[in-house]
Amino acid sequence: MCFNIVMSSWLKSGDKNAEKHITEIFDYMSKAQDLGSEDIKLDSSSYNIIISSISNSIKKNENMDIEGARRADDLLTQLETNFKEGDDTLRPDTIIYNQVIDYWAKTQPVKGHYLYAREVLDRQISMYEEFKVRKCRPDILGYTSVIAACASTPYKSDIERQNAFDLAHLTFMECSKSKYMSPNDVTYGIMLKAVGRLLPKKEDKNRYAKTLFEICCSEGYLGQMAYQRMKMCTTDKMEHQLTGGRSYEELPKEWRCNVNARSQQQGQSRRQQQSSGSSGSNKHQQTQTSKRGKLRP
Repeated sequence: MCFNIVMSSWLKSGDKNAEKHITEIFDYMSKAQDLGSEDIKLDSSSYNIIISSISNSIKKNENMDIEGARRADDLLTQLETNFKEGDDTLRPDTIIYNQVIDYWAKTQPVKGHYLYAREVLDRQISMYEEFKVRKCRPDILGYTSVIAACASTPYKSDIERQNAFDLAHLTFMECSKSKYMSPNDVTYGIMLKAVGRLLPKKEDKNRYAKTLFEICCSEGYLGQMAYQRMKMCTTDKMEHQLTGGRSYEELPKEWRCNVNARSQQQGQSRRQQQSSGSSGSNKHQQTQTSKRGKLRP
Protein backbone atom coordinates (compact mmCIF):
# COMPACT_ATOMS: atom_id res chain seq x y z
CA MET A 1 0.00 0.00 0.00
CA CYS A 2 2.77 2.49 0.91
CA PHE A 3 4.55 1.83 -2.37
CA ASN A 4 1.32 2.49 -4.29
CA ILE A 5 0.89 5.78 -2.43
CA VAL A 6 4.37 6.89 -3.44
CA MET A 7 3.80 5.86 -7.07
CA SER A 8 0.46 7.67 -7.07
CA SER A 9 2.15 10.80 -5.75
CA TRP A 10 4.65 10.69 -8.59
CA LEU A 11 1.80 10.20 -11.06
CA LYS A 12 0.06 13.33 -9.82
CA SER A 13 3.24 15.37 -9.52
CA GLY A 14 3.51 16.40 -13.16
CA ASP A 15 7.26 15.75 -12.96
CA LYS A 16 8.77 14.95 -16.36
CA ASN A 17 10.61 11.99 -14.81
CA ALA A 18 7.54 10.61 -13.05
CA GLU A 19 7.26 7.56 -15.31
CA LYS A 20 10.92 6.67 -14.66
CA HIS A 21 10.48 6.87 -10.88
CA ILE A 22 7.24 4.89 -10.97
CA THR A 23 8.86 2.19 -13.10
CA GLU A 24 11.76 1.93 -10.65
CA ILE A 25 9.38 1.45 -7.72
CA PHE A 26 7.25 -1.02 -9.66
CA ASP A 27 10.31 -3.08 -10.65
CA TYR A 28 11.56 -3.08 -7.04
CA MET A 29 8.19 -4.39 -5.85
CA SER A 30 8.17 -7.04 -8.55
CA LYS A 31 11.66 -8.28 -7.61
CA ALA A 32 10.82 -8.31 -3.91
CA GLN A 33 7.72 -10.33 -4.63
CA ASP A 34 9.67 -12.80 -6.78
CA LEU A 35 12.13 -13.25 -3.88
CA GLY A 36 9.27 -14.28 -1.63
CA SER A 37 8.48 -11.09 0.26
CA GLU A 38 5.18 -11.29 2.13
CA ASP A 39 5.04 -7.56 2.81
CA ILE A 40 5.69 -6.19 -0.68
CA LYS A 41 3.28 -7.28 -3.36
CA LEU A 42 1.94 -5.83 -6.59
CA ASP A 43 -1.81 -5.46 -6.89
CA SER A 44 -4.20 -4.13 -9.53
CA SER A 45 -3.66 -0.55 -8.30
CA SER A 46 0.09 -0.92 -8.90
CA TYR A 47 -0.59 -1.85 -12.52
CA ASN A 48 -3.14 0.93 -12.95
CA ILE A 49 -0.61 3.50 -11.79
CA ILE A 50 2.30 2.38 -13.96
CA ILE A 51 0.11 2.05 -17.05
CA SER A 52 -1.36 5.50 -16.42
CA SER A 53 2.15 6.95 -16.09
CA ILE A 54 2.90 5.96 -19.68
CA SER A 55 0.38 8.53 -20.93
CA ASN A 56 2.77 11.38 -20.14
CA SER A 57 5.43 10.11 -22.54
CA ILE A 58 2.79 9.41 -25.18
CA LYS A 59 1.42 12.94 -24.98
CA LYS A 60 4.89 14.40 -25.55
CA ASN A 61 5.51 12.33 -28.67
CA GLU A 62 3.72 13.46 -31.80
CA ASN A 63 3.97 9.90 -33.14
CA MET A 64 2.14 8.77 -30.01
CA ASP A 65 4.99 6.60 -28.75
CA ILE A 66 4.44 3.16 -30.25
CA GLU A 67 6.67 1.61 -27.61
CA GLY A 68 4.51 3.16 -24.90
CA ALA A 69 1.44 1.35 -26.20
CA ARG A 70 3.38 -1.89 -26.36
CA ARG A 71 4.70 -1.46 -22.83
CA ALA A 72 1.22 -0.82 -21.53
CA ASP A 73 -0.20 -3.82 -23.37
CA ASP A 74 2.58 -6.07 -22.05
CA LEU A 75 1.85 -4.93 -18.50
CA LEU A 76 -1.87 -5.56 -18.97
CA THR A 77 -1.13 -9.03 -20.34
CA GLN A 78 1.03 -9.73 -17.29
CA LEU A 79 -1.78 -8.59 -15.01
CA GLU A 80 -4.34 -10.77 -16.82
CA THR A 81 -2.08 -13.83 -16.75
CA ASN A 82 -1.34 -13.57 -13.05
CA PHE A 83 -5.01 -13.04 -12.24
CA LYS A 84 -6.01 -16.10 -14.26
CA GLU A 85 -3.37 -18.09 -12.38
CA GLY A 86 -5.12 -17.35 -9.11
CA ASP A 87 -3.98 -13.98 -7.76
CA ASP A 88 -7.31 -12.34 -6.90
CA THR A 89 -5.64 -9.03 -5.98
CA LEU A 90 -4.91 -8.53 -9.68
CA ARG A 91 -8.47 -8.20 -10.92
CA PRO A 92 -8.32 -5.75 -13.86
CA ASP A 93 -10.88 -2.95 -14.09
CA THR A 94 -12.52 -0.95 -16.86
CA ILE A 95 -10.14 1.99 -16.43
CA ILE A 96 -7.00 0.00 -17.17
CA TYR A 97 -8.50 -1.53 -20.32
CA ASN A 98 -9.72 1.84 -21.57
CA GLN A 99 -6.24 3.27 -21.02
CA VAL A 100 -4.50 0.60 -23.11
CA ILE A 101 -7.16 0.72 -25.85
CA ASP A 102 -6.70 4.49 -26.03
CA TYR A 103 -2.91 4.13 -26.32
CA TRP A 104 -3.28 1.79 -29.30
CA ALA A 105 -5.94 4.02 -30.86
CA LYS A 106 -3.41 6.87 -30.92
CA THR A 107 -0.58 4.93 -32.58
CA GLN A 108 -1.59 5.67 -36.16
CA PRO A 109 1.92 4.99 -37.57
CA VAL A 110 1.54 1.32 -36.62
CA LYS A 111 0.05 -0.72 -39.45
CA GLY A 112 -3.21 -2.23 -38.29
CA HIS A 113 -3.16 -0.30 -35.02
CA TYR A 114 -6.95 -0.50 -34.86
CA LEU A 115 -6.68 -4.30 -34.71
CA TYR A 116 -4.50 -4.03 -31.60
CA ALA A 117 -7.06 -1.72 -30.00
CA ARG A 118 -9.86 -4.14 -30.80
CA GLU A 119 -7.84 -7.10 -29.54
CA VAL A 120 -7.55 -5.45 -26.12
CA LEU A 121 -11.32 -4.81 -26.11
CA ASP A 122 -11.93 -8.47 -26.95
CA ARG A 123 -9.76 -9.51 -24.01
CA GLN A 124 -11.76 -7.21 -21.79
CA ILE A 125 -15.03 -8.72 -23.01
CA SER A 126 -13.66 -12.19 -22.31
CA MET A 127 -12.51 -11.17 -18.83
CA TYR A 128 -15.97 -9.79 -18.07
CA GLU A 129 -18.09 -12.53 -19.61
CA GLU A 130 -15.97 -15.66 -19.17
CA PHE A 131 -14.06 -14.88 -15.99
CA LYS A 132 -16.92 -12.90 -14.38
CA VAL A 133 -14.78 -9.90 -13.44
CA ARG A 134 -17.59 -7.38 -12.98
CA LYS A 135 -15.30 -4.42 -12.31
CA CYS A 136 -13.94 -4.58 -15.88
CA ARG A 137 -17.27 -4.37 -17.72
CA PRO A 138 -16.66 -2.72 -21.11
CA ASP A 139 -18.10 0.77 -21.49
CA ILE A 140 -18.76 3.22 -24.28
CA LEU A 141 -15.31 4.83 -23.91
CA GLY A 142 -13.53 1.64 -24.95
CA TYR A 143 -15.85 1.00 -27.87
CA THR A 144 -15.59 4.59 -29.08
CA SER A 145 -11.78 4.42 -28.91
CA VAL A 146 -11.76 1.33 -31.14
CA ILE A 147 -14.02 3.06 -33.67
CA ALA A 148 -11.71 6.10 -33.54
CA ALA A 149 -8.72 3.85 -34.25
CA CYS A 150 -10.50 2.48 -37.31
CA ALA A 151 -11.49 5.95 -38.50
CA SER A 152 -7.91 7.25 -38.25
CA THR A 153 -6.16 4.32 -39.92
CA PRO A 154 -3.69 5.36 -42.67
CA TYR A 155 -4.85 2.96 -45.37
CA LYS A 156 -2.79 2.21 -48.49
CA SER A 157 -5.27 0.00 -50.31
CA ASP A 158 -9.02 -0.43 -50.78
CA ILE A 159 -8.83 -3.67 -48.83
CA GLU A 160 -7.27 -1.97 -45.80
CA ARG A 161 -9.86 0.76 -46.04
CA GLN A 162 -12.74 -1.73 -46.18
CA ASN A 163 -11.35 -3.84 -43.35
CA ALA A 164 -11.07 -0.80 -41.11
CA PHE A 165 -14.63 0.26 -41.87
CA ASP A 166 -15.98 -3.25 -41.35
CA LEU A 167 -14.46 -3.33 -37.87
CA ALA A 168 -15.77 0.15 -37.07
CA HIS A 169 -19.25 -0.95 -38.16
CA LEU A 170 -19.05 -4.19 -36.15
CA THR A 171 -17.89 -2.33 -33.04
CA PHE A 172 -20.61 0.30 -33.38
CA MET A 173 -23.31 -2.34 -33.78
CA GLU A 174 -22.06 -4.22 -30.72
CA CYS A 175 -22.28 -1.22 -28.42
CA SER A 176 -25.65 -0.28 -29.94
CA LYS A 177 -27.11 -3.68 -29.06
CA SER A 178 -25.54 -3.85 -25.60
CA LYS A 179 -27.77 -4.04 -22.52
CA TYR A 180 -25.48 -1.85 -20.44
CA MET A 181 -24.35 0.93 -22.77
CA SER A 182 -25.35 2.85 -25.87
CA PRO A 183 -23.56 5.22 -28.28
CA ASN A 184 -23.18 8.84 -27.16
CA ASP A 185 -22.58 12.04 -29.14
CA VAL A 186 -18.84 11.34 -29.48
CA THR A 187 -19.48 7.78 -30.68
CA TYR A 188 -21.81 9.03 -33.41
CA GLY A 189 -19.36 11.75 -34.42
CA ILE A 190 -16.46 9.29 -34.67
CA MET A 191 -18.55 6.77 -36.61
CA LEU A 192 -19.49 9.49 -39.10
CA LYS A 193 -15.77 10.26 -39.41
CA ALA A 194 -15.24 6.59 -40.32
CA VAL A 195 -17.97 6.87 -42.94
CA GLY A 196 -16.31 9.92 -44.48
CA ARG A 197 -12.77 8.52 -44.50
CA LEU A 198 -13.32 4.87 -45.25
CA LEU A 199 -16.32 4.44 -47.54
CA PRO A 200 -15.08 5.16 -51.07
CA LYS A 201 -18.37 5.75 -52.94
CA LYS A 202 -20.58 8.80 -52.49
CA GLU A 203 -23.77 6.77 -52.63
CA ASP A 204 -22.53 4.47 -49.85
CA LYS A 205 -21.53 7.45 -47.72
CA ASN A 206 -24.93 9.07 -48.25
CA ARG A 207 -26.84 5.89 -47.46
CA TYR A 208 -24.93 5.02 -44.28
CA ALA A 209 -24.66 8.61 -43.03
CA LYS A 210 -28.39 9.23 -43.54
CA THR A 211 -29.43 6.29 -41.36
CA LEU A 212 -26.76 7.00 -38.75
CA PHE A 213 -27.66 10.69 -38.58
CA GLU A 214 -31.36 9.92 -38.16
CA ILE A 215 -30.68 7.48 -35.32
CA CYS A 216 -28.33 9.98 -33.67
CA CYS A 217 -30.99 12.70 -33.78
CA SER A 218 -33.77 10.45 -32.52
CA GLU A 219 -31.55 9.50 -29.56
CA GLY A 220 -30.83 13.16 -28.77
CA TYR A 221 -27.06 12.77 -29.27
CA LEU A 222 -26.42 15.14 -32.15
CA GLY A 223 -23.28 16.99 -31.06
CA GLN A 224 -21.29 19.53 -33.04
CA MET A 225 -18.84 16.82 -34.11
CA ALA A 226 -21.54 14.54 -35.53
CA TYR A 227 -23.17 17.48 -37.32
CA GLN A 228 -19.90 18.60 -38.92
CA ARG A 229 -18.85 15.06 -39.82
CA MET A 230 -22.22 14.46 -41.48
CA LYS A 231 -21.70 17.58 -43.61
CA MET A 232 -18.21 16.43 -44.58
CA CYS A 233 -19.24 12.94 -45.70
CA THR A 234 -22.49 13.63 -47.57
CA THR A 235 -23.41 15.44 -50.76
CA ASP A 236 -24.97 18.91 -50.55
CA LYS A 237 -28.28 17.42 -51.60
CA MET A 238 -28.25 14.83 -48.82
CA GLU A 239 -27.13 17.39 -46.24
CA HIS A 240 -30.06 19.62 -47.16
CA GLN A 241 -32.43 16.66 -47.00
CA LEU A 242 -31.27 15.86 -43.47
CA THR A 243 -31.08 19.37 -42.05
CA GLY A 244 -33.34 21.46 -44.24
CA GLY A 245 -30.41 23.80 -44.73
CA ARG A 246 -30.41 24.77 -41.06
CA SER A 247 -27.35 25.46 -38.94
CA TYR A 248 -26.61 23.35 -35.88
CA GLU A 249 -28.15 25.94 -33.54
CA GLU A 250 -31.33 26.05 -35.64
CA LEU A 251 -31.96 22.29 -35.48
CA PRO A 252 -34.58 20.93 -33.05
CA LYS A 253 -33.39 20.90 -29.45
CA GLU A 254 -34.60 17.34 -28.96
CA TRP A 255 -31.98 16.21 -31.50
CA ARG A 256 -29.23 17.31 -29.10
CA CYS A 257 -30.99 17.12 -25.72
CA ASN A 258 -28.70 14.37 -24.33
CA VAL A 259 -25.34 15.75 -25.46
CA ASN A 260 -24.56 17.38 -22.09
CA ALA A 261 -25.62 14.21 -20.26
CA ARG A 262 -22.75 12.21 -21.78
CA SER A 263 -20.69 12.05 -18.59
CA GLN A 264 -23.63 10.58 -16.74
CA GLN A 265 -24.25 8.07 -19.51
CA GLN A 266 -20.75 6.58 -19.80
CA GLY A 267 -20.79 2.87 -19.09
CA GLN A 268 -24.56 2.84 -18.83
CA SER A 269 -27.38 2.46 -21.29
CA ARG A 270 -29.82 5.32 -21.54
CA ARG A 271 -32.37 2.58 -21.90
CA GLN A 272 -31.53 1.36 -18.38
CA GLN A 273 -32.34 4.79 -16.99
CA GLN A 274 -35.89 4.45 -18.29
CA SER A 275 -38.49 2.20 -16.75
CA SER A 276 -37.60 -1.33 -17.73
CA GLY A 277 -41.25 -2.31 -17.77
CA SER A 278 -42.39 0.57 -19.93
CA SER A 279 -44.03 -0.46 -23.18
CA GLY A 280 -42.99 2.90 -24.63
CA SER A 281 -39.36 2.13 -23.82
CA ASN A 282 -39.62 -1.31 -25.41
CA LYS A 283 -41.20 0.17 -28.49
CA HIS A 284 -38.38 2.73 -28.71
CA GLN A 285 -35.76 -0.01 -28.47
CA GLN A 286 -37.47 -2.01 -31.20
CA THR A 287 -37.63 1.04 -33.45
CA GLN A 288 -33.96 1.87 -32.94
CA THR A 289 -32.94 -1.76 -33.46
CA SER A 290 -34.88 -1.78 -36.71
CA LYS A 291 -33.18 1.42 -37.87
CA ARG A 292 -29.72 0.15 -36.99
CA GLY A 293 -30.48 -2.97 -38.96
CA LYS A 294 -30.43 -0.79 -42.07
CA LEU A 295 -26.78 0.12 -41.45
CA ARG A 296 -24.70 -1.91 -43.85
CA PRO A 297 -20.90 -1.69 -44.37
